[in-house]
Amino acid sequence: MALTRIALQQIWKLAKKGDDERVAAQMPVSGTRSETGIEYLGDAEPMHRLNLYYPAEFDPAKDAPLPTIIDIHGGGLMYGDKELNRRYCEYLASQGFCVMGMSYRLLPKTDLRGMVQDVFASIHWLEKFGPMRGFDLGRVLLTGDSAGGHLTSLVLCIQQSPALQQKYGVAPFGFSFTAAAICNGVCEMHDYYIFMGKLVGVIDREMHKMLLGKAGEKAAWNHAMSFSEVVAQASGLPPIFVISSENDPFYQQTQWLLENLSKHKIAYETLIWKKEDGPHLGHVFQISHWEWPESKRTNDRMIQFFRETM
Repeated sequence: MALTRIALQQIWKLAKKGDDERVAAQMPVSGTRSETGIEYLGDAEPMHRLNLYYPAEFDPAKDAPLPTIIDIHGGGLMYGDKELNRRYCEYLASQGFCVMGMSYRLLPKTDLRGMVQDVFASIHWLEKFGPMRGFDLGRVLLTGDSAGGHLTSLVLCIQQSPALQQKYGVAPFGFSFTAAAICNGVCEMHDYYIFMGKLVGVIDREMHKMLLGKAGEKAAWNHAMSFSEVVAQASGLPPIFVISSENDPFYQQTQWLLENLSKHKIAYETLIWKKEDGPHLGHVFQISHWEWPESKRTNDRMIQFFRETM
């Protein structure tokens, strides 16, 4: 195994330790209930599981269906699972939504195609079983943070493109996304760790190998991995809410995302925190620390954006 790959795995191992401590210290969000560990492919793979979140008093047998939020967690495509964004999903549910968050296989256990297929499989499960649980699939927000923002951008484009569906080996959903939110998205597969200076080229080469997997350069999804590569092959994307911070070390990725949205005339709005707002408002702060006042302002504005599109 390449030394670069080992180093990346060690970085994410340290991130996991910090996140585990943070999540353990956070109290559950009041006014919610959940179903956890649901198998969405019916196999023994532990990453093929999802969680569902609801307002505590919601009863799908008696109450009208609630609008749906589907959340894709981040973690550099190498780390994380459905538990990483648990408190964030609980907060969204407390605001009157049915929420789903899934795990998906990670690099290097699978490649980018495998991750996309897992995300699609989890949403197809929701398409089949969500309505009986009160998920309104006529009102669906797809959101993701960091690498989950990247997967969100891919899912949006693949859903609208038969050619991309063939490359990734997935079938489209029978519903349309009402809107999307990309939070601190890392949607370009070049300069992935741009803040690491001269090492970025070495890291990019290793990431490229893992994303293509055993298929290598002959992979059907080669040259269809970044948002800038797939957006030109898709049409009819929903409006997108872009969340970021100038104190995010990945902020250049947000700038590239906005350039691509403008270039392809995709409707979008932004909430970008300024440097002077404080260094604590860094990468995905509104998800990892949902309880901060700035986080609630951010997430509530995303919810408002969603409601305006319904």
